[in-house]
Amino acid sequence: MPTLEDGRNAIAQGNLQQARLIFEAILQENPRSEEAWLGLGEVLTDTEDKRICYENVLKINKNNRAARDGLRNLEPRANPLVEALAQQTGVRTTEEEEPPEEDEPTLVSDRPDFTASPTEVDRGGPSTAILVAVGLALSVIVFAIGGGVVYFLITSLTGG
Repeated sequence: MPTLEDGRNAIAQGNLQQARLIFEAILQENPRSEEAWLGLGEVLTDTEDKRICYENVLKINKNNRAARDGLRNLEPRANPLVEALAQQTGVRTTEEEEPPEEDEPTLVSDRPDFTASPTEVDRGGPSTAILVAVGLALSVIVFAIGGGVVYFLITSLTGG
């Protein structure tokens, strides 16, 4: 009977197919093995198969941090620029929030209001349109000044 250590060794050697077979064999004998489900989730390539593995771990142990992290990593990532802007303005992104405990219901008043228009939502900072306009204006000014300086240098060096 293969062991979890055999599966981890196969991963370390880069033999993911062998590791998959080992973890599947372990799960045939013990379908409630958290570590085997986690290992299988690590070596699978299909996102939905990975999701099933991590969800199975959470069915066995709802407090398993590795499975929660695995599911979180399967979610699409937000734009890094949006995340950086959110950190500067103090707005929390969804990746930073802990998933609610299953035994604690989410109240309707706790949910964000996605029906509000952007003008109704106060985010405490300038709007994106203003930031884009300022950035565009600054880039035009810098380009114009830089181009003028380069033109001046070239004409003065060539004697023209």
